[in-house]
Amino acid sequence: MSKQALGRGLKALISEEGFAAAEKAEETEKMQEGAIGSLPVEKIKVNPFQPRQEFEATALDELRNSIIENGVIQPVTVCRDGDGYLLISGERRLRAVKSAGFKFIPAYVIEAREDASKLEMALIENIQREDLNAIEIALALRSLVTKCNLTQDEVAQKVGKNRSTVANFLRLLKLPRQIQDSIRAREISSGHARALINLPNEHLQLKVWRQIVSHQLSVRQTESLVNNMFKDKPKPSATAPEPRAAQIGQIESQLRERLATKVSLVEKKGGQGEIHIKYFSGEDLDRILDLIGQ
Repeated sequence: MSKQALGRGLKALISEEGFAAAEKAEETEKMQEGAIGSLPVEKIKVNPFQPRQEFEATALDELRNSIIENGVIQPVTVCRDGDGYLLISGERRLRAVKSAGFKFIPAYVIEAREDASKLEMALIENIQREDLNAIEIALALRSLVTKCNLTQDEVAQKVGKNRSTVANFLRLLKLPRQIQDSIRAREISSGHARALINLPNEHLQLKVWRQIVSHQLSVRQTESLVNNMFKDKPKPSATAPEPRAAQIGQIESQLRERLATKVSLVEKKGGQGEIHIKYFSGEDLDRILDLIGQ
């Protein structure tokens, strides 16, 4: 169905007539910095350092249908790159426009003459997006450090975050690949991940991660679980322990790791004894009982 033209300028570009007119407007193919107009989609290169790695098919279909019905409401941002343009932000819109069959897209051209400047602007612009997952943000921040030669302090200043926040995001990249993929899939949050980082080795990180996923633990429950795993852990003695005491200590350590809570063995005469297992809430007790029953 034909739509009424919305006038000249950008408003003309967000209707079907605007797109059709744009395809005939060859002068907009060589827009200067600071201009807003229409660009052929074939002239726009996708940013190779786009932090966002996954684009949900359903959301893209919805955006494409919206563009077919209403046009592109917000222009993409690009900079000059040789004979074409480099996309700074708006890859979802660009993909949806291509999928809708349009040849032109409204665009805003900003100035960036050096490759390092183009990369830096693209990364900083995309880091500000609210729909990025924590790993995507962490990878973008690492690119600013490694590819743009920025310090963590400089990165923090450019993206408007505290240095500690930047450092915490970068630490996420030290987690095992399974946990990083779980963050990408939004099975666990960055809050869960920050708690897992405090564990001393990959084996324990994966062990607690499986409990988070299987028992749907909250961030607070996860933090409590991690904090209590080694709470009141016996300090090493200055003298070598007796063989039996060493054996008891090893058993306690294995049970603590298995149950992720404080466990102590109390030996009594005649070979008898008790196992003390500590829990911190009803939910924690249920978790421990599930583990014992496995």
